[in-house]
Amino acid sequence: MRRSRDMTALDGIAVLDLTRLLPGAVATQWLADFGANVIKIEQPGTGDYARRSFSGQGANPIFALTNRGKKSVDLDLKDARGKEAFLKLALKADVLIEGFRPGVMNRLGLGYEVLRAENRRLIYVALTGYGAEGKYASLAGHDINYLALSGVLDLMGPKDGPPALAGIQIADLAGGSMQAVIGVLLALQARQRTGRGQRVDVSMFAGSAALMPVPLASFQATGQPPGRGDDMLSGRYACYQVYRAAGGSYVAVGALEPKFWENLCRELGCEDLIADQYAPEPRQSEVKAALAQKLLGATAEEWFVRLGAKDCCVTPVRNLRDALHDFPAAPIPTLSETPGCAAGRAPRLGEHTDEFL
Repeated sequence: MRRSRDMTALDGIAVLDLTRLLPGAVATQWLADFGANVIKIEQPGTGDYARRSFSGQGANPIFALTNRGKKSVDLDLKDARGKEAFLKLALKADVLIEGFRPGVMNRLGLGYEVLRAENRRLIYVALTGYGAEGKYASLAGHDINYLALSGVLDLMGPKDGPPALAGIQIADLAGGSMQAVIGVLLALQARQRTGRGQRVDVSMFAGSAALMPVPLASFQATGQPPGRGDDMLSGRYACYQVYRAAGGSYVAVGALEPKFWENLCRELGCEDLIADQYAPEPRQSEVKAALAQKLLGATAEEWFVRLGAKDCCVTPVRNLRDALHDFPAAPIPTLSETPGCAAGRAPRLGEHTDEFL
């Protein structure tokens, strides 16, 4: 018998991945990193759209990064033989995750009720943009659309300026991939007690809305929606702000608690600003201007050396090349007894078809 430290948390869990593009791929990548046996079901000849760059210039590096260690089986689910082969795989699967618009799997004759009748232990995850039902259910969408309709995008950007794109996929990953993984793990835990699988519906719109507890609490308390760049965590106060530093660099200040703000002011020789941490306008603008002038005196990295360990909540704004040096080497979260392992390469289209059929 193997020791637990030689095992991964999801050893023996078989996952059928019918998704395309980013949200589903990242969700099943996390499952694969912790030991799940992930089998991508792909359309013969074309496969996952993410295999090719959207610019049309060859392979897509995102596919390689988000499909490590998975296996690829090409099946035409519109063909009777392909459908039969898929049902055989579903009989042995623990988890199925699909990212089609609502109703597609039913029209293929492979919906949740059909699969549940064949495999009562199956956990069926439907990862959609706007949910399985409702007025938006049939709409096409991407990350920007889910953020826009959920109110997240309206809060991003400078005061009196237009909404700003984040540069990363918040709705796809935090609202979609992470919610899908949480749903899988909850359903696996429930299956331990009931012996039955269940349907897990994940909407990237709803997942985005779930990221809004602070703005929602503010709205419920005041009756006014938070303004862009004008809330505690979006730029109203000097203590939570991005400042230009020397050499074209930027420094992030997150000194929300009075003790951190006091430390920062003392380190910068601005003790006169301590009492005005949450002062209203026009004094707040004066505090911002004073701090901005001080922080121009050194580069962001120099400020980090000076202030990083002084309980001031000050960090440099790093580009990806510099940030990579501190990225975790192993999959997160870090488990002491059954850690994950990022291993293997992305499969070639249909590489494992003969192995499973």
